[in-house]
Amino acid sequence: MARTGRPAPAWDAPVTVGLLLWGLYSTVQTVAQARDLPAALSEALGAQGIGPYTQTGVGTAVGWIVVVEAVASLAVAIGFSVPRIRDHRLAFWVPLVAGLVSGFVTVLLISLAVLLDPAYLAAVEHGVR
Repeated sequence: MARTGRPAPAWDAPVTVGLLLWGLYSTVQTVAQARDLPAALSEALGAQGIGPYTQTGVGTAVGWIVVVEAVASLAVAIGFSVPRIRDHRLAFWVPLVAGLVSGFVTVLLISLAVLLDPAYLAAVEHGVR
């Protein structure tokens, strides 16, 4: 159903599509890293001198939750943006909000996975050398 008020500015559709494409790129990158989150965390923690990530079960579960969340966020952003573009309604904010929420949830989940690792907690407690 088209809106009867003022249509969206001419820049809105290309900006929205650009943001959705950036979201697709970001989602592909997130999925690539999160599919094997324990290995990615082991590499990151090893680079800091902490040692390998030891909670592989937790890391794998969190990684797959991140994958599902990232793909779902992109799908929701596309699902809400496209009808708004078709109806000539302001849509650029939809992928922005979806990206911010997805990023926040991803950081929260990965932080939880790291904080549940005894090696990381020991390194924080005793100081990393």
